[in-house]
Amino acid sequence: SSSSNNNNNNSVEALSSCTTPPLRAILFDVDGTLVNSDPLHFAVFRELLFKEEGFNNDKAIDDEFFRERIAGRQNALIMDDFFPRWSVSKRELWSVRKEERFREMAANSLMERKMPGLDRLRTWIDEQNLHKVAVTNAPRLNAEAMLSGIEYDSWFGRDGLIIGDECEKAKPDPCPYLKACEILNDNVKAEECIVFEDSPSGAKAGVAAGASLVVGILSGQTEMTMKNVGCSLTISDYNDPKLWEYLNTRIK
Repeated sequence: SSSSNNNNNNSVEALSSCTTPPLRAILFDVDGTLVNSDPLHFAVFRELLFKEEGFNNDKAIDDEFFRERIAGRQNALIMDDFFPRWSVSKRELWSVRKEERFREMAANSLMERKMPGLDRLRTWIDEQNLHKVAVTNAPRLNAEAMLSGIEYDSWFGRDGLIIGDECEKAKPDPCPYLKACEILNDNVKAEECIVFEDSPSGAKAGVAAGASLVVGILSGQTEMTMKNVGCSLTISDYNDPKLWEYLNTRIK
């Protein structure tokens, strides 16, 4: 409706005030943010959890279960939650097998799963001469496979990838985003960054790190869910007019 459009316009203007620090870096989550990979993760979890006797009353998990209990969370936390009686090594082995199955399924479909409008945003970031870092709770092998699968590995470069498991704490802790600012060697502060996220866990991390804006990409979660965890702007993908209206206010 036209009234909701007016609200959007007002909110986009309100997001960028004269006190906003200059924009110096864009920090991206990977799964569901650069690549629409959540349907693959859902399929793999569904397949493998169904084989575990007694899990979820022997019913296959549904989309809601995935969104609420799996999406965006670190493997170690998920396994601790699902199989508290298992040894750490058994949980780790299960996670490794799951990730192998994911890479198998993803191998040939990543390019077509690249988020719409991402190339347009990449061009804009380069034109504005901004830093960029990928920040993810995914294991390193997965993250690297996804970045190379959409041919973004060289754009982020060797250093432009932060892995939650390699930080003191993973998301929802702010540690991975703060580490991303540190590796930029240019004294970049979180309030000079925009964070793009698709999960509550990741959005909470961006907010806690103090990013100037956390943008929620609605690839799997509802707008309400992402607003509730601190996303001041939610978009359908990188072609969303609301995003470009906002970015134009940030060009100095």
